[in-house]
Order: sequence, then C-alpha cells, then structure tokens
Amino acid sequence: MQARCIAAALLLFATAAAAQDFKGPRISYLPVDWTAAFAELRGSTGEATADADTARLKRLNAAAGKLLPRVADSPIPVLLPVTRETARAPADKPGDVGFLPEFGRPAMFQAGPAGYDAAFYVTLPEPPRSKSEPRKIELLLSGFALLYDIGPRAGGEEKPPIGLQAEFPGIRRFYFEGQMRYLFSRYGALYALAVECLDTGANSRRLTCQEVQGAAERFLKALSVAGGTPQQAPQTAAISLPNRPESVSSDFAYYDPGDLIPGTGARQRGGNSADVVFAALRFPLAESPAQIYSQVFMDVGDCTQALGDSEKRRRNGAPFRCPDGDSAASAGTPSGGPYNYPWRDNFCELRSFNVGQCPAGFGHQGEDISPVDCRLYSRDLSQCERKEHPVVAARDGMVLRAPGQASLTLVSNAASEHILFRYLHMNPKLIDADGFFSGRAVREGETIGRVGNYAGREAGTSYHLHFDMQVPTNDGWSFVNPYMSLVLAYERLIGHRGIPIPDVVRDGTIAGASLGSPVNVPEPKPMPASLKHKSRPRHR
Repeated sequence: MQARCIAAALLLFATAAAAQDFKGPRISYLPVDWTAAFAELRGSTGEATADADTARLKRLNAAAGKLLPRVADSPIPVLLPVTRETARAPADKPGDVGFLPEFGRPAMFQAGPAGYDAAFYVTLPEPPRSKSEPRKIELLLSGFALLYDIGPRAGGEEKPPIGLQAEFPGIRRFYFEGQMRYLFSRYGALYALAVECLDTGANSRRLTCQEVQGAAERFLKALSVAGGTPQQAPQTAAISLPNRPESVSSDFAYYDPGDLIPGTGARQRGGNSADVVFAALRFPLAESPAQIYSQVFMDVGDCTQALGDSEKRRRNGAPFRCPDGDSAASAGTPSGGPYNYPWRDNFCELRSFNVGQCPAGFGHQGEDISPVDCRLYSRDLSQCERKEHPVVAARDGMVLRAPGQASLTLVSNAASEHILFRYLHMNPKLIDADGFFSGRAVREGETIGRVGNYAGREAGTSYHLHFDMQVPTNDGWSFVNPYMSLVLAYERLIGHRGIPIPDVVRDGTIAGASLGSPVNVPEPKPMPASLKHKSRPRHR
C-alpha cells in the first residue's frame, strides 16, 4: 500500500522534477600574499629583488620536487617540517630538501589548485601505556587556498594553545568531529593540522589528545616554506555542475535532505536540510541498483523485525546477518519501486559522533549505501558475497590510508574543489592486498575495494558502505551532507533523473498543491521506547 501511494504521489511531481536544478556550494578564494614568504626564504642576507625571489623559489621547487611531486602546483606557500637549510633556499645552488628526523618525509603529499595536503605517521617518543597500544599517530597538515561556506558549526569548545601564540598569532585549537585541530593564518592562507585522538579518558585502541599534544606542537614549530608558486586566483567562486539527465526515472525517488526516519535524529532533533551538491561525483558503487537508507533503524538490519534490535544484538556479540534467501532485498527494506527505493537521508541520525552541520551537534557523519540484490554464499547464508559489489573512486585523487586501517580516504584537489572522501566497512586485509596505501594516485571510477561488513571485525556491522565527505572551512576539515551529491551521481549512473518525494500532508495537499482527495500515507513507525533514553549508538 505504501509503495502504491508513494508512486501515485510521484506521478504528480514528475514534471516538476524534470525542471528542478541542483545548486553548488558557496566558495571563497583566499587572498594569498607571497611577500612574507619571499622574505622568509631570502633571510637577512639574500637579494631582495623580484627576479631574485622568483629564481630562489624556482630552485627550491626543483629541489623539493624530487621528494614532493608537483609541489610547485600549490598556489599558497607549502609549509612542511623541513630543515632550516632547506627553508633558506640557497641562492647559488638548488641543494637538497631535508625533513626533520622526528617527522620524516610525508607518507602522502598532494598539491594542486586548491592548496596542498601532507600526511605524516609519527612515532611518539613517550612510552606507551602498554605494549598493545599504538605508538604512532597520523598528522594531517593542509593548506587551503579556498574555503567552503557551510554556516556555523554546532559544538567544539576552543582552547587556544598558550605556548604557540608568539609564533602563530591568533592560532586556534579545539577538539571537533573526532580530531584535535590547530588552525592558523599565514601569508593570507589558512593552514590546519589535524590529529585523531580521544578528548576523554584513556582507551586501549586510541591515544588521548593530551598524549599527542606535545608532538603536534613540536610539528607546528618546525614548519618552514618548502615550495609553491604564486598564481592568480580564479575569477569565479562557483563550481560547475553537470547537466542532469533529461528523462525522468519511473521508479527512482528520494526523500528531501534532512528528512530522517521519524524519531531517529540525535537528541530528537532533525537533519541537515541543505540541498547542496558539493561535487560532481562518480557514484561510489560501480553498479546500480543501490539504496541509501539507515542500517540501524531499518526493519531487517540484521534479520530482526523491530527497530533497535540490532543495537541489542551487537551489544551481546551477535553478528549482523543478511535476510534468509538468495537476496538481501526483502519486504522489510524500502520498497517504493522494484529497486528498493525511495532513498532516505541518514547523515544526522542518532550516533555518538560530532557533526557540526547537524542541529544537535551529533550524527552519523555520512550516508549508508547498500547494493541491492546482494547475492549470498550458497554454503553460508549468513554472509554476503563481497566480490559481487565493487567500490570505486568518486573522483581523481590520492589515497590517505595506513596499512591495516579500516577506513580509506580519497583526497581530491582540483580547480574549485578540495574534498576528502572517506569509505568505511571494506575489509582492510583485502585493501592491503590490493596496495591502497597513502600516496597512491587513483582515477575516478577505479575499483578501490569491495562492499563489506567490517567494523573492528568481520560481521561487525551490516553489509553496506559508509560514505562521507569533508571540505575545508574556517574550522578546518568539516563533514558535510553528501546526500544530494550522491543523488546527482546516481542519476548520472542510471541515466535518469530521480523524483523528490515532497512532504505529504494528510489534508490532501502535497507541497501546497491540491490533490482533490487525501493521500493514504501510513503512519510512520515511532522510535522504540528502549532507544529513546539510550546513549548514542556508535555504529556507522
């Protein structure tokens, strides 16, 4: 009944959907001033002329380029923990670029029109709390030539580092979205250092922010200019989105961004309703059909028939399981069409993760994407066949991932675009075997893994891909809702335009248009009382 009612409503809006256009984000370019960078390179004895400054920087880029490919492509001065001899860029010879021993050469470095990113894996000199705890931390340093305007964030108390104020006037430090981050302005650009840590008590798997603070601040104090090239800023701050398909799909439909399953928002708040397409993506699954829908608040998340049962089962150690049969598609999943539509946003649903763009300051950070018709092993109905569903790169970019790491991040740096795309739940052993580690370049559409159910272990979550996006803002890398970007990407994959599902009002109107008679829409299932007072689930 629900599927027939939705289909009837969609017919009324097919024409309107054909005329709908998507909008891109607001972007601003920073006014980069190379004057101070040139002064730093020449020191107190170097020749202070334009020709000498240009030649000195060219020699530095040539030397640095031996270890940092395309370092000269950065339109802002590239700051890295290089030796002082490198930073002074001798006028008479190129010399060699050297990195300080504590930090070494970056495991990943990428420069482009939007700035640069460099990742370092640093071994802490302090002894660990136990032999089983990690000794290394990941430091991600980014220089931003452009910023996305996504509005103010919710959460993140700032605690300025007193010991760095003299060298970095106005520097900010705060814990936000799972990272301790430092932000400072220099040469007109914005630089951000981020390190994953816990802002709470000790944990057996992650270090606290207090433990990594010393290394982070030593890293900042070691930064010097290592390259880059003055460039003219683009004349426009708008991104170009591709045309949507002309034909309208007969079945693909999607709820509006921010329209969560009723009662599933963090702290009973709603979602992020921004209808922004942040990038023209390649859909991250190689093939259709696919669905975007919550993996926690769906009826058959793990073969149960009640919302919330999956959380209880995980707490008791039981693995997720696909529905019995030869396909993961079932009557309990969304069924607005033959391919398990409509889609539903879950960016801000109940989770324990900081999300500055969610009304409650907490949420999911990304979207759950599931392939439809998930074939099962004939010998074991509890496991989906991962090899049937390739995961692909959403854009050209560079991999950011340490060996054994469960997440794979793709760093995109292009004209009018600087984005981190993160993929979760693929089996890290398989990703390791395919050689996807920090520094590897990939092309849009290239297979980078397989959909899995890994979350600390095999069968640790349902069979799906978690996909999220981060963009540079005044607060550093910030999570944004990828929902509408994925809608456009999916339309391009299937070659048909999707139909937005308008708000349905029970007096017979849809989005203000009279239908002549009430629409029969089933009442939404309420959130179980057992979940209303629970702590936020950590499942992605």
